[in-house]
Amino acid sequence: MNLRRLCVFCSSSDDLPDPFRAETRALGTRMAAEGIGLVYGGGSVGLMGVLADAVLSAGGKVTGVIPGFLATKELAHEGLTKRIVTRSMHERKREMSRLADAFAILPGGFGTLEEFFEILTWKQLGLHSRPIIVANTGGWFDPLHEHCLRACELGALTRRDIALFSIVNSAPEVVDALLRSRVPPAAPGRLTRT
Repeated sequence: MNLRRLCVFCSSSDDLPDPFRAETRALGTRMAAEGIGLVYGGGSVGLMGVLADAVLSAGGKVTGVIPGFLATKELAHEGLTKRIVTRSMHERKREMSRLADAFAILPGGFGTLEEFFEILTWKQLGLHSRPIIVANTGGWFDPLHEHCLRACELGALTRRDIALFSIVNSAPEVVDALLRSRVPPAAPGRLTRT
């Protein structure tokens, strides 16, 4: 696949343990080395800030997409290649999707999970066909994966639904998983990049 820009959803918390930060930094360095630009939520804090700083430090390009109400000096990253300010959270996610060739999910809280499930639901509905890779750092997403398997057993999901995303053991493995991906073209008239 032609992987020019990777959209990453991840934590804005500064309180995650150092191994999470180290893996996130390694992903950013690898992305820059492969010439893969970062599209993310535009923040300077938490894993978001760590990832953006790592990509920029390694000479890569970073596009931050942040709603106006969050674009304060405390939250918005000031050193990005490009910053896009949106009117709402929904517009932010739509713009991030429009810019991305693939998606990666790193550890995070409610916002990260909400972003993951929305982009996953869009894929389930056929609005896009791009890869979604979950980085299971320290087993972070084990309970979520177990929930999906249980939902499949009970009939709320199918095996095909669960196959809409892939899980790797660590953030640095995301790039290799994506470079192995084969992506069918999106259906006409659907939510695609322009």
